[in-house]
Amino acid sequence: MEIAVMILLLMCGVMIYNYIYRKRLYQEIDRLEAWKIAIMNRPITDELSKVKRLNMTGETEQLFERWRHQWDEIVATQLPMVEEKLFDTEELLDKYRYQKAKALLREIEHTLRKIEEDIQTILHELEELVGSEEQNRTEIEELKQIYRNAKKTLLAYRHTFGDAEVKLNEKLDEIHSEFQRFEDLTNSGNYLAAREVVLSLKQELSVFSQMLHDIPELFNECQTTIPAQLAELLDGYKEMNESGYILDHLQIEQEVAEKQEKLQQYIEMIHDLRVEEAKQAIGEIKEEIDTLYDLLEKEVIAHQYVKEEVGKIKEQLYQLSEEAKETSEETLFVQQSYRLSAQDLEKYRSIEKQIHQLVKRFSLIQARMIEEQTAHSILKEELEQLVAQIKMMKEEHEQFRDMLQTLRKDELIAREKLSDMKKKLSEAIRLVKKSRLPGLPEAYKLQLDEAKNLLMRVTLRLDEKPLNMEAVNQALDEAAVFVQRVYERTTEMIEQAELVEKVIQYGNRYRRRYSSVKEGLEEAELSFRNYDYELALEQAVATVEKVEPGALQRIQQLLEKDESKQLSEKGNR
Repeated sequence: MEIAVMILLLMCGVMIYNYIYRKRLYQEIDRLEAWKIAIMNRPITDELSKVKRLNMTGETEQLFERWRHQWDEIVATQLPMVEEKLFDTEELLDKYRYQKAKALLREIEHTLRKIEEDIQTILHELEELVGSEEQNRTEIEELKQIYRNAKKTLLAYRHTFGDAEVKLNEKLDEIHSEFQRFEDLTNSGNYLAAREVVLSLKQELSVFSQMLHDIPELFNECQTTIPAQLAELLDGYKEMNESGYILDHLQIEQEVAEKQEKLQQYIEMIHDLRVEEAKQAIGEIKEEIDTLYDLLEKEVIAHQYVKEEVGKIKEQLYQLSEEAKETSEETLFVQQSYRLSAQDLEKYRSIEKQIHQLVKRFSLIQARMIEEQTAHSILKEELEQLVAQIKMMKEEHEQFRDMLQTLRKDELIAREKLSDMKKKLSEAIRLVKKSRLPGLPEAYKLQLDEAKNLLMRVTLRLDEKPLNMEAVNQALDEAAVFVQRVYERTTEMIEQAELVEKVIQYGNRYRRRYSSVKEGLEEAELSFRNYDYELALEQAVATVEKVEPGALQRIQQLLEKDESKQLSEKGNR
């Protein structure tokens, strides 16, 4: 029973699927049928009739015939074939041959898509042809007006074009022949070819109009403006030569002659209508002339600089040389008391040598100025370099002098530090005496002796002649560390001794009751008498803390109260 139900359900499923699939294919047939009808109803014939307004000859006639043939082929052959294939598809569906029907539908869709592409191509080419005729008709009149204006300009201002007038007229004749060619192509129905002529005419007339604008200006530049600038440049050069300027290195006369020759070449370019080439070349020659003017101006500025600054530079060198002499004497004096490093001495010798070279170099520049054979611009550059080096030498010289002053200053600081350390060590000894300790540990005595020896070593270093500050500072740093360590050890030792006494005094209250306290305190007293205050403190605190935890803290609080009370009494006094 269950199997029968399953078979029945399966058959129902197959029938439903078959129905849905079949319906979908019929919907595809309807869509393609509608597409075919839409293509048949396209007004292609009406669009093609627009061509009949044109001259039906030549290229136009050929295109029209091709388009009409393509459309006839679509209507008479391709669409009926599509209709036939649609019928075939329906028959295949009736016979449940779905795969073949589906393949045939794909073939029909491909055909219809190809027909659409062909129609779009026809319409695009048609629009291009008709549009070209309309654009040609509009633009050719504008171009003719530009042509007439150009011809009038050339006739009215022929004197401004010089020998280029002949070439310009020839160019106009060529343009006129292009107009005639346009008319011939239009009359023969070759509108697309005529469109190419229109575009070419537009470009040629644009270039020609620009030539009419540029040529008079370029002739004026080559024949009047630039020659006048060259003459002015040459006059200025001669005048400066007579005034004593050294200008041979600029070769102005040669440059002017070359540029005058180039101007003739540029005029020939203009005659040959190589206008853009001439325009670029004339722009370059103008820049070169500006550069020559700048070079002459540079010489004037350099002449003024040399005239004004040479005295100042001489004075700077004189002052630097005198200061170097003073530094040399100061260096000899300092060497009697201080040991200068080989690096410092070498640095000073280098400074002296460079200052001497600067003086020598300045003398050579002065000699060249007297000879009047060197351009002022070159002298200016050399003097500027010299000024920069003088500034650098001044800085190095000042640094060396500061170093000498620092040596003396360092000695005073070192002696002051030594004095402070001696006071600190004396204070430590005074604190020991004041504390009335039973004795001093051997380790502490050794530290105290070492601190005294280190201070003596610093003193000996300071008394050396010449004085080596590097060695002094090294000994000073070593002594400072050791003296500070001794001072800290002194205060710590005194505090330990005082605290031991207080702890023992505090612990005496338990001595009779606890034998362990008695023994512990006796050990602490023995360590105290042997000057081992640190061990004595540890033993005493450990003993008392066993019977009274927290005793050390209470003892310290009592000590703090006593100290506060003593300070208060001193204040009242």
